[in-house]
Amino acid sequence: MIEMAAWIKANWLLLSFLILIAGAFILLRSKPSNVDSLDELSTILAAGQPTVVEFYSNF
Repeated sequence: MIEMAAWIKANWLLLSFLILIAGAFILLRSKPSNVDSLDELSTILAAGQPTVVEFYSNF
């Protein structure tokens, strides 16, 4: 246990950075949409409210 505490004390900056990156990923990732069809998307876009459209492709 003492060895682990010494390792954590020696690498606190790295651990803090990794926790910060993981927290940013969890908080800032985009959520899946609840739009099921192209007609529903057209209705949402024509409603007059500002809308952000994000496209994603694996290619």
